[in-house]
Amino acid sequence: MHKTNKQEEFSRAYVYALSAPLGFNMGDFRVDDDSVDVIFKAKYGIQSKIRCPQIVFQLKCTKNTFNKDGHLHFPLKIKNYNDLRGNIQVCPIYLVVLCVPDNEDEWVEVKPEEMLLRYSAYWFSLRDAPAVKNQKNVTVKIPKRQKLDKISFKMLMDKMSDGTPL
Repeated sequence: MHKTNKQEEFSRAYVYALSAPLGFNMGDFRVDDDSVDVIFKAKYGIQSKIRCPQIVFQLKCTKNTFNKDGHLHFPLKIKNYNDLRGNIQVCPIYLVVLCVPDNEDEWVEVKPEEMLLRYSAYWFSLRDAPAVKNQKNVTVKIPKRQKLDKISFKMLMDKMSDGTPL
C-alpha cells in the first residue's frame, strides 16, 4: 500500500477511536468529491436545539510539526480549501490534520495493557476563511491548542447541537 493510503487509513482509525467512547455514530464516504471523508452523528434528545447533530471531517495526515509560532503550517490544496470554507453547508466541516512520525513503524505501539497511537490530530474550521487567488495550495495555520481529543470532539458536537458551529 502506498504511504498516502496508509496515512489516510491511519487518520480514519484515529478519529474512529476517539468517537467510539463518545457514542458518536460514524459514516464514511468512499468517493471524496466534496472534501468530506467522515461524518459523525450524535443523539442529544429534545433538550437541545438540534436533536441529532452532525459534523463532518476532511482528514489529512502529515509528518509536519509545529513551528515556533505555535501553529502547524499545513499546505492545503485549493480545492479542499474552497470546499471547506463558507457557511452554506448543512453541517459544519472541519479540517482534521493528524501528525505522525515519519517512520511508519512508530505510528502504533501495542503493549499488554494499552495501545498507543502516535502523535496527535488537530482540528480547524475554515467557515470564515476568505476567498484567495491561490491556484495550487493555501497554507492553513492550525493553533496547537486545537488538539482533537475526546473533550474537543465532544465540544464540536455540543456546539452543533446548540446550532452554533465553530
